[in-house]
Amino acid sequence: MPANLPPTYYKLKHQHEVAKTDEERLSLLEEMLRIIPKHKGSEKVVSDLRRRIASYKRGSSEKGGKGASKRSYSEHIPKQGAGQIVLIGPPNGGKSQILSNFTNAKPEVSPTPYTTTMPTIGMLRYENIQFQLIDTPSILLDFISSTVLTLTRSADLVLPIVSLASDNLLDDLDMVVAFLKEAGCGTSENGTLVVANQLDATGAEERLEILKEFYDDTFQIHPISAETGAGKETLSHVIYTELDILRIYPKAPGKAIERDDPIVLPIGSTVLDAAMELHKDFAEFRFARIWGPQWHDGQSVSRNDVIHDGDVVEFHL
Repeated sequence: MPANLPPTYYKLKHQHEVAKTDEERLSLLEEMLRIIPKHKGSEKVVSDLRRRIASYKRGSSEKGGKGASKRSYSEHIPKQGAGQIVLIGPPNGGKSQILSNFTNAKPEVSPTPYTTTMPTIGMLRYENIQFQLIDTPSILLDFISSTVLTLTRSADLVLPIVSLASDNLLDDLDMVVAFLKEAGCGTSENGTLVVANQLDATGAEERLEILKEFYDDTFQIHPISAETGAGKETLSHVIYTELDILRIYPKAPGKAIERDDPIVLPIGSTVLDAAMELHKDFAEFRFARIWGPQWHDGQSVSRNDVIHDGDVVEFHL
């Protein structure tokens, strides 16, 4: 049974996203709870509202005491893994479903617009590394959360998500492009990739052809289905390529080569950079040997030699 939430509820949700204090957020949540229809279809939403209200009240009661912790949300999210990837897009593009089905995160996934009100984090595995994916509140023509703006500017890569189930596909992408320009990303930096989600939807192939007709010369368009997993591996590889990173594998002297736990570095890094990333004490290594397609196996290398993706490096202290 659908929740059938009134338009006023979504307006309050928008106000909650941009509220500056916990007091404002609490007041808006209480008003949302007051106006929401109470029936079986809205039980999950009501339960979530009550949980969040209780959390704010509990946090408020803890403030003021000596050593009490503040429960305010920080727009800064520490980067983890091989790169921080921020998902942006209009409502119902499937950002939360991508995060839910492609990572270990369990965001609320719903056909109801604006379900995501705060950033949600998950880790996307690609071969033997992981990327940090962040789902964000939807962007609209007349509304952009300051949180989304901050995350977009600081991310290693921004992935616009549009829906192949929507007849407003081109307008949605135009809106995302305008947002990227406002954020200072432009269309030749973080905005070069576009993820066209919901490839499994009726009419998706036809909409994909239209999208390519208008934007194939501007963007790399990658169709996926968060529902079926189609396109996931290709997208993961493209993310790895776009991040301009490489993997090298440290090898202990006298031990076999293992490729389970790589060191991730920017393309163009040197043998010394790899040593420093492994441990600061390795900066003073006596010599190093390397294995890889560009080298003779076990070849001695200098500190300033540039390393390549897949190289195995053996440091001697």
